[in-house]
Amino acid sequence: MTADTQGDQDGQEARHGSRRRLLFIGLAVLLVAAVVAAVLTFRALSAEPAEAVPATIPVPVTVEHVPARTAIGVVVTLGDGEGSEWNQAAQGAVVAQRRLQLGGTRVQLVTRNDSGTTAGARAAVQDLVRQGVAGIVVASSGAHVVASTEAASDAGVPVVLPYAEHTDDAWSTAPSVQSLATAMQRALGGADSPLLVDLGGEAPTGLRVAHVLSAGATDLTVLATTVAERTGVAQPSADATTGDPTDGATAVDSDAVVVSGTAARQGAFVAALQAADVTVPVVLTSDATSPAFGAALTTAGGSVSGTFRTAGVATDDATALDGDAAGRAMSAFLGAVRVGAKDLDAENLTGDQPFSAVAAGADSRSHDAVIALVHAVGTARSTAPETVTDALASAPLDADDGLAGPALDFGDPQALGARATVLASSAQALGLRPAAASTSTLVWFPDTSGTDTSGTTGR
Repeated sequence: MTADTQGDQDGQEARHGSRRRLLFIGLAVLLVAAVVAAVLTFRALSAEPAEAVPATIPVPVTVEHVPARTAIGVVVTLGDGEGSEWNQAAQGAVVAQRRLQLGGTRVQLVTRNDSGTTAGARAAVQDLVRQGVAGIVVASSGAHVVASTEAASDAGVPVVLPYAEHTDDAWSTAPSVQSLATAMQRALGGADSPLLVDLGGEAPTGLRVAHVLSAGATDLTVLATTVAERTGVAQPSADATTGDPTDGATAVDSDAVVVSGTAARQGAFVAALQAADVTVPVVLTSDATSPAFGAALTTAGGSVSGTFRTAGVATDDATALDGDAAGRAMSAFLGAVRVGAKDLDAENLTGDQPFSAVAAGADSRSHDAVIALVHAVGTARSTAPETVTDALASAPLDADDGLAGPALDFGDPQALGARATVLASSAQALGLRPAAASTSTLVWFPDTSGTDTSGTTGR
């Protein structure tokens, strides 16, 4: 081999080596960019960056001594009646059933529709009692729920309410009204003159507001325009000739807005506020944590990319990013959601849709209500409702027992001891649910950014 030939080969190898180095550098740059993007995404959800936590708490849930053919009743509200905003969230009960089945504990879920009425609520519970259920989860809210709990009490059947405040005859795993009011007050920050827009639901007792605007049958677009005027965003109506305000023109008197009503009404109204460019702090009641809020917002032409605030506790997917027991518990729940969505035979509570179609809304609160009742059955070693009632009140439950959310103690009708905090939302998909999950679904997480809620309806 000549020196010239050797030199050509050396030069080619050097060039190839240079190309390889450039390729490696390029890949490294892409990898760093991907990591940075991931970190920024998680920072949008929390003041402290976090990574998804492996589900080291097993996805299966095993409860010993549960009799064969144990049945748990689930009451939902179908259609558009009072409480219907929770019928998607209620699908978490199916996740609980699947986790118990994976752990070797088989239970039947018997579902009835209360139609959102007092008569329907009473009839639904009475039918479940005839079916021999050991306990009932009423996955609804509103005044008609009282009829459910009274009917169950008459039959001696225990009731758990994941989305409504407790009654004299039932346990609630929702935050107390007092803690919700305190958290919403904190969400309002330094607002001096909040305006409550009543869309058909009262604000929590104890929340201080300066003005109340009742929606009634008023068109939501007109209502949003009034709010824009009262918060100083829009100019009040003026005389076309003089430019002076017309008689009865709306005065600027509010520096924040509280919206109270069903999730669907709140979603539609927030879309109207976005269109009216309202920028003062807007705080929603806890109904907004229902999957129905995001769906109504997008249906009305609004954007889920805004930052919304409400009050509640950490029961949503973002908890799975925390590196503690709560994060691992939520990861296990979401793992079960994914397992159920892949099962072609899995159905929703009413058996008219595959579970994969409702997996986006399946909620940990209804899941935990079922888990609690099944633990009570196991403790009682019986499905006799009176015995199950006594057992339910006898022991607290937490993540080690299969709960996905906060610890519960049924020694008190207010079974959830955790206080409500300010929750903020994100439309960022976390990749923890099936890919087919709805794009209108919001993730709620504790707000650690302080009380500045300016621009909360922004597009």
